[in-house]
Amino acid sequence: MNERLQQKILSNIVKDENSECWIWKGQVSNSGYGKIKIKDEVYGTKTEGAQEVSYMAFIEPITQGAIIRQNCNNRLCVNPEHLIAHKA
Repeated sequence: MNERLQQKILSNIVKDENSECWIWKGQVSNSGYGKIKIKDEVYGTKTEGAQEVSYMAFIEPITQGAIIRQNCNNRLCVNPEHLIAHKA
């Protein structure tokens, strides 16, 4: 678990009490998904999907080729309880 990334995620959300979604309030891609800049030890600063970063911060590293999706079908949700990894 990455505490720095967790704080970055939590500082950019609003919690929806009805759906329990964590609605991303940061940058949004043209496809409607949240995006966030992070520092990578290999590549430097890069932009990633907010749902992927939330998954990495709260659950586990993403295996190569996996796609992170929201089981609540809300593209802006980054609640780790709503995120599932699909093999590509």
